[in-house]
Amino acid sequence: MANNTSSNNRQVHLLEVIGRIDGSKPLILAGALEKALAQGRSQLILDLSRVEYMNSAGLRELFQLLQYIRKNGGILKIANPAERVKKLLEMVGLDTVIEIYFDSALGLASHPRAGEFAVAREICYYV
Repeated sequence: MANNTSSNNRQVHLLEVIGRIDGSKPLILAGALEKALAQGRSQLILDLSRVEYMNSAGLRELFQLLQYIRKNGGILKIANPAERVKKLLEMVGLDTVIEIYFDSALGLASHPRAGEFAVAREICYYV
C-alpha cells in the first residue's frame, strides 16, 4: 500500500502559459510552479501552445525554473510549444534537457502507471 506522500508525488500540475515570456514578469511563472511543488505536485508540465513570444530573458527564466524544480525533486516537461518557441528551444539546446511533447496526452498516457496520476490545471497569463 502506497503512503500519501508517494501518492502526492505522482500528481501532475499542468500550467497553460498564455502571452509573452520575456523576463518582464518572472514572478508569475515562478510563483505558480513554487506553489505546485508546495502542494506536492512534483510532475510539472508547461503547455506553451499559446505563448506568442519568448526571448533570451524568457529562456533564462525557463532554465532557472528548471534548475529550481530539479533541486526540489520535481520534473519539468514542456507540452505543445508554439512553432516559434519550439525552434528557439531547439536553437539553444533546451530540447535536450527538458522533455517536450507535441500531443494533447502530454506523455502521460504511455506512462506505465497513467491511471494513478491526478492532474491539476492552471492558467498563467503573461499579458
